[in-house]
Amino acid sequence: MQFISFMKTNLFKMIRNSRGQAATEYMLVIAVVVLGLVSAASHFIPVFNSAVAGLAHNVAGWLTTNQQMSNPQ
Repeated sequence: MQFISFMKTNLFKMIRNSRGQAATEYMLVIAVVVLGLVSAASHFIPVFNSAVAGLAHNVAGWLTTNQQMSNPQ
C-alpha cells in the first residue's frame, strides 16, 4: 500500500513537472520566433521606407507634370 501511494505521489509530480517543462519549451520557441521576426523586420524596414519614399517622389513628379500640362502658360 505504501508503494502505491509513493508511485501515485511521484506520478503526479512528474505530470506537474512535464506540464511546466512544456510551457517553458513553448515560451522558448515563441521567444526565438519573435527574435527572428524582429531581426527580419530590422532588415526590411529600411528597404520598405526607401521604396515608399521613392514612390512618393514619383507620385509628386506625376502630379507636378499633370498640373503643368493642365495649366499651360
